[in-house]
Amino acid sequence: MAGGSGRPLTAGVRAERGRLLVSIAQLTPALAYFALFYVGPLLVLVYISFLTFRNFQFVEPLSFNNYANVVTSETFRVLFSRTVLLSLLSAVLAIAIAYPFTYIITFVFPGRSRSLYFLILVALFGGYLVRIYAWRTILGVEGVINGTLMTLGVIEEPIREILNGPFAVVVSMVNFLVPLAVLPIYAAMQNVSPGVIEAARDLGSSRLQVTRRVILPLVLPGVLVAFAFCFIAAAGDFAIPALLGGVESPFIGNQIQFQIGQTSNWPLAAAMATTLIALVVLIVAGVALVARRVIR
Repeated sequence: MAGGSGRPLTAGVRAERGRLLVSIAQLTPALAYFALFYVGPLLVLVYISFLTFRNFQFVEPLSFNNYANVVTSETFRVLFSRTVLLSLLSAVLAIAIAYPFTYIITFVFPGRSRSLYFLILVALFGGYLVRIYAWRTILGVEGVINGTLMTLGVIEEPIREILNGPFAVVVSMVNFLVPLAVLPIYAAMQNVSPGVIEAARDLGSSRLQVTRRVILPLVLPGVLVAFAFCFIAAAGDFAIPALLGGVESPFIGNQIQFQIGQTSNWPLAAAMATTLIALVVLIVAGVALVARRVIR
């Protein structure tokens, strides 16, 4: 019996090993792509950040001088603070717009959800720089907002601070991020069964209670992915702050661009980029942890 019972076990082990090998073979191309185009460049970036920039050359030995400069510099701290705060605000506002919009096209107009979703995709792949310059026209001294306010007699002269400041940066960021936020939230809402919502309403739950206790916990992964997409995209942007923020609202990305393009100080730029990546990962992880505990 022992020998008889050992044969199926051996066959089962072989079958399990075969499935494992098949899984490894299937994952190998994706893992190789990830290692080649993400992990590899990231390791190179970290390595460069420990070099020293001297006489327009990158020299060893490796040191933490660039990171010390990033941490101790008041200018860099201000840039990091502004980048994080405005990126968080832009991501939260984008989700605050994208979530109800996605809810409406999914549950209020289910028959037209695909058409509306297609319009979101069209907006997502629209011209990035075209939208930035469109906002420059809208928020400019002779733009639509100032023109309308002056026509209505609300103001006597144009408000110049609308364009070159945080307001213009956040507005343009939200416009860019809303389609990006809709994608994962929409995908998550497709997994919410209408029968579950109807059952909750039959039990006496209001629309707010259904959203808070039924829908939101089910789509929370999509919301967190949307937040990560929006926050990462906003924190790494430098075109919108440069073209709409003026000299008063630069992001850390603008300083990284300056260090690479103007001074050729790649090690310092790499240290700033690495620090930004670490900050973004910590904030996204913290927000995900807090959100999961609150939803529970």
